[in-house]
Amino acid sequence: MKKNIKLLSGIIALLIASAGGYVVSDYSTGNSYSEIEDKEIAIELTRVIDGDTIEFNRNGENKKMRLLLIDTPESTTTKTGSAQPFGKESKEFLSEYLVGKKLSLEYEPTQEQEDQYGRTLAYLFADGELVQEKLVAEGLARVGYEKGQEIYLDDLNEAEKNAELDKKNIWSIKDYVGKYGFNNK
Repeated sequence: MKKNIKLLSGIIALLIASAGGYVVSDYSTGNSYSEIEDKEIAIELTRVIDGDTIEFNRNGENKKMRLLLIDTPESTTTKTGSAQPFGKESKEFLSEYLVGKKLSLEYEPTQEQEDQYGRTLAYLFADGELVQEKLVAEGLARVGYEKGQEIYLDDLNEAEKNAELDKKNIWSIKDYVGKYGFNNK
């Protein structure tokens, strides 16, 4: 009888331990929350350059970061000769949104961590929220430069679909958003 109780106790302990593992799992990626947090790297914002580009400081080193998987209209005349519609608004939104928040970045396992210009390519989080998703949801960015397997691509596509249906900002101008950028208006 004592053997059966010990065996039963052992089985129950194993079941409880394995059930606990499911509680802390992220079903969408199979990663535990602690593993996800370990991927995020704390940074300090130095300045917002554009709606999809920032400068940050990490360990005393300033670097530029291109927000992965999004494209915003140009806010300056440098590339296009004039600011594009909603370019200034995307930069202003990003500037205001990031103020006072704890910032971190996360690299995409399927893409390079740096582009040909030496800019960090990563996801930006503000108080744990994906900044790219906020910009897309507000209709201030389009989804772009994806390869199809990125970890947050489905979330961004869903946010874009909703912004387009609601005709928010960039989606309010007919034929403005193109497959590879923004059409001159």
